[in-house]
Amino acid sequence: MFSRIHGSFSAILTLTLLFLVSQSFSRNTCGTDRLFQNIRAYRENPELEKKALARATIPCPAESFYDTVYSKKTEHFQIFYTISGPNQTTEEFIDSVASSAEFAYKIYATQLGMLPPLGSSRAFHYQQEVEAGLYPIEVIDIDQMRGTQFYLGGKCHGCYGLMIPDDDDPSKSELFMDNDFRYTPEYNATKDTLMVGGKKCIYDIADQELMNEAHGYSYADQWEKGIRVTAFHELYHAVQIRYLDMTSYMTFWFEASASGMEEILAPEIDDYFAYLPLMSQSVGTPLDNMIQDYGAGIFLLYLHNHVEKNFDKLIWESFAKEPNKILNVHLDKIARKKNLSMDSIFHDFSTRLAFSGKRSGFVDSTEWIDDDEKDWPEFLHITIDDNRQFTPHLQNFAYQYYAYGRPSVENFTGRVSVASYRGETAEIVSVTSSNAADSLYIALSGNPSVDSISWIFSRFGENTLPTIIKDSTLRAYPVPWRRGDLCFTPLPLGKKFLEIRNRRGDLVTREKYEAATHCINEDRVKKLLTPGVYRFRAGSRGKTQDFIVIY
Repeated sequence: MFSRIHGSFSAILTLTLLFLVSQSFSRNTCGTDRLFQNIRAYRENPELEKKALARATIPCPAESFYDTVYSKKTEHFQIFYTISGPNQTTEEFIDSVASSAEFAYKIYATQLGMLPPLGSSRAFHYQQEVEAGLYPIEVIDIDQMRGTQFYLGGKCHGCYGLMIPDDDDPSKSELFMDNDFRYTPEYNATKDTLMVGGKKCIYDIADQELMNEAHGYSYADQWEKGIRVTAFHELYHAVQIRYLDMTSYMTFWFEASASGMEEILAPEIDDYFAYLPLMSQSVGTPLDNMIQDYGAGIFLLYLHNHVEKNFDKLIWESFAKEPNKILNVHLDKIARKKNLSMDSIFHDFSTRLAFSGKRSGFVDSTEWIDDDEKDWPEFLHITIDDNRQFTPHLQNFAYQYYAYGRPSVENFTGRVSVASYRGETAEIVSVTSSNAADSLYIALSGNPSVDSISWIFSRFGENTLPTIIKDSTLRAYPVPWRRGDLCFTPLPLGKKFLEIRNRRGDLVTREKYEAATHCINEDRVKKLLTPGVYRFRAGSRGKTQDFIVIY
């Protein structure tokens, strides 16, 4: 069984633990998720913990690097800190921590009505007793945290802070805040020495600054902003574990929703921008399968801004009842209780996301997910040659965008919209059936006032587009044909082929088909058909329809 070890710490792993599956943790991260991965690994395989304890040695215990410990009490918090040594901070820094923590507490517990964080009775690093009813916050150099090798598999090298659960009650916790938003480099760190009882205690100097990538400033300089973003993120973790024991269960929503909450409480800081470039190139990847969970916090921004302010509270309450279920199940249940469709909600999110970055100017700002959407990177649109047919496929909880092209959606699972661009505006139309996709393509591709089109696909569940034939008139498109695929629709499923004849009535080709729409690629069209007027029909009998070939 995993245990928190107080006093002199006797376990160090010299290399990153194998059960971290070689995952790379970048700078500007939260250490909490990393800690929980280790806790779960120890629980699943106690031998890992025993081996770590057996191999470890520590020349100087954690208390060698701090002297007098001070504390500041507020209505809900007790903040522990020192003013000398590698963990030193200032009174102004501590006052800012207190202010940000109380602000976050008010939002989470009062405005959103969520369960408040419950604190451990003893401060883990500084080994101080916590006053009953207060939540402990320890301000330290995160890379100097007691037992960092054991808990995190090594130094964080860039963590703002972390939340660590209590030994005896996983719904209780405490928060660690970095003392100056500087961290130790992974390689070639500068060393310093403290003399403790005549013994040399060597440590790495934290001389690398955490940066705000959105606006280019250092959190070491603008530490009050670093405090705010860290307090809002880590205290939200302390709220989340009131609902779900993260030492036993795992969900990507743990980090994603905490990242989104940063933006809700501190919209001017934009720390989450750092994770959007990679996410913008991962279009087609499910939200719960991103390389980094932080960027998916924009889905919380959408739920908060466009569905319901306390939607995330409902999510965590649902997790508390069914901790083994994935987020999609909880989302669907919440939506159904409110007589909403989660498929529609997720498609609305996907549609708004399609207009990020430089595309944001094509729609009114009320259609943005968040006020910052204009500053996000543009999410990838796959470019398809005009008139070329493509077949979209998506996993659950994913979205995809295509510029141009003609989609074949007879077997598509999910929702579809098409955006047509005219000058400086875009018009978005929902595709309600596979037949409607063909009709919209014909109408938009043949409209001279339309500059371009793009297709928006999303999939939340297992719903498929219906195939509805409202217009039984056979037609070819595009007409006149100049390039790209030549298509015929709606073809009756009771027949097996279509005939194409020239103007004299001579048979040019019989094309087998298996769906309501059949297309012939450009090379084959040019091989079969010279410029001129042609007629086609389904089967060998019935009325024919004219079409024109020009090239």
